Amino acid sequence: MKAAVLKDWFNLELTDVPVPIPGPDEALIKVRYGGVCGSDMVVYRHKHMTATIPRVLCHEILGTIETLPEGYDGPFKLGQRVLMNPVVSCGHCSACRRGLGHVCENLELLGIHRDGGFAEYTKVGVDKLVAIPDDFPDEVAILGEPFAVGYHVMVRSQLQKGDTVFISGGAAVGLYIAIFAKAYGAGRVIISEVNEPRRQFVESMGIETINPMQTDPMDLMREVTGGGGFDMVYDTSGAKSATLQMPDLTRCGGKMMSLNLSGDVYDFVIGKVSFKEITLIGNRLYSQEDFEGGVRFVEENWRKLHLDRMVSDILPLSDIDKAINMMINGDNLCKIIIDCRKI
Repeated sequence: MKAAVLKDWFNLELTDVPVPIPGPDEALIKVRYGGVCGSDMVVYRHKHMTATIPRVLCHEILGTIETLPEGYDGPFKLGQRVLMNPVVSCGHCSACRRGLGHVCENLELLGIHRDGGFAEYTKVGVDKLVAIPDDFPDEVAILGEPFAVGYHVMVRSQLQKGDTVFISGGAAVGLYIAIFAKAYGAGRVIISEVNEPRRQFVESMGIETINPMQTDPMDLMREVTGGGGFDMVYDTSGAKSATLQMPDLTRCGGKMMSLNLSGDVYDFVIGKVSFKEITLIGNRLYSQEDFEGGVRFVEENWRKLHLDRMVSDILPLSDIDKAINMMINGDNLCKIIIDCRKI
């Protein structure tokens, strides 16, 4: 089969590899779509702290069930359309015993530590599958995994009704969080995005925006909050300037969350967090419950919220290099998905 293999850092090749052989509790999936994520770029550029190579990238995967384990008598059927939770936990470490399998001490992820979905076929545990209803189009359902991130962000940050929210970064993850924040009743939600076409797209989705090259986020904070600071500040950009500014934008007793997965080192002044008694929250993945919650949110709200517009580009697997370059250069407005049936 054909697969996009990261053979070395910065070297992704479309090549022939064997069809994966499922284990005793795994299903073989014929991939339809794979979503391109910012974390794929972190892996590609050797900034991810634990990724391994060679690796078939992609953890946002939608496909149909090709095979099921011998003797399987569960709810899934051959040919059924499914999404898959890419998180593989060991089940016995201290994190897993506490119900935190998504931050397992031995955690592996499809597309990062195990081969993922930029391929004609992939494999996954049957306990990680989520069925897709017949009236849920592939081109929208593929957003289920990234929306699971947004769902888990809401669980972790415990956003309150009426909260003022500032989000650095208007790419897909920032937009997911903004959509969830509004759905959860936040008072005012503002995204900061330097890419002007992307900023305009986010605004067309009904989200208030600024371009930080034109509007100083600190001036915005003073205008919105009277100088007290935002209740909740999220950084999805990973930019050094956005990371360092987070405590300045957050109110005393407020909360800030980083979604940066890179190993970059910044000279962060931790005393700013202590002096204002800010709650600093890390965020990585999601539980199976959160994953299913994210999928349900998209299924129930995609028409009303026009979430189908978030898929801005659909490219064949043969154009995977183009997709990577679009992400690196910021040429995509929102989500790029790869049609793995088109080689």
